[in-house]
Amino acid sequence: MSKKKFTLSLSAFMIIVLTACNLPGGASTQVPELALTVTAQALLLQQAGSPAPAGQETARPQFTATPQFTSTAEFTPTPSVPMVTVSQATNCRTGPSTQYDLISALLIGETAEVVGKNTATNYWIIKTPGDPNSTCWLWGEYATVTGNVAALPEIAIPATPTPSPTPTLAPPAPIKNLKANKICIPLVLPNYQYGGNITWEDKSDNEKGFNIYLNGALLNVAPANTTSYPIPPLVFPLGTPLTLGVEAFNDAGKATIKDIIVVCP
Repeated sequence: MSKKKFTLSLSAFMIIVLTACNLPGGASTQVPELALTVTAQALLLQQAGSPAPAGQETARPQFTATPQFTSTAEFTPTPSVPMVTVSQATNCRTGPSTQYDLISALLIGETAEVVGKNTATNYWIIKTPGDPNSTCWLWGEYATVTGNVAALPEIAIPATPTPSPTPTLAPPAPIKNLKANKICIPLVLPNYQYGGNITWEDKSDNEKGFNIYLNGALLNVAPANTTSYPIPPLVFPLGTPLTLGVEAFNDAGKATIKDIIVVCP
């Protein structure tokens, strides 16, 4: 359809519409709005059928893809669980000083989980090496901690342990049932060589040893828990008595000496 014919058709249509607007009451009040709408659509159709003037081509919207951000940096996540290593083997105790009991030690090359800290004393509270169900205090002088330590709780210093009283050492109890198992070897009469041994019952559990006496003089010292000692192989004339004594002792004192007399034959 040519532009002139289209314009005549549009004008005839508008006359009909405007005539309808003058109809008697009861006609729809929406006709003017309909006419305007039809008119607008007709104009759009006319523009669509007409070529655009030279040099005024309608530009179409161009869509540009949104660039995607690609990260080239490599991120190493910080471990969430703090861990500790040491540059020198360090003891781990029940508290922050040598006054506290020694529990374990962290050696070079070992790692342990950190569960708390005491900033004032420079100590870390860690899971005990070899026993993760318990904790101990590690001095931070040689420690290197990795991970998030900001969330670690501050642990209060435990009470200083009360040293156990040293029990008072009592002197040992005297021995009992001292006996002589003698051997008499006759030599050129009237001489005999003495032999055999003496035995006894140890009646204490705290002796440090036993002093062995011969005729009142210290002969030798036997170790703790000893219950026998040889009779010296001495030569004496017939009927010469030998007095052998046994005395338990420790750092607190000495027990009563128990003596026995040995005579040959």
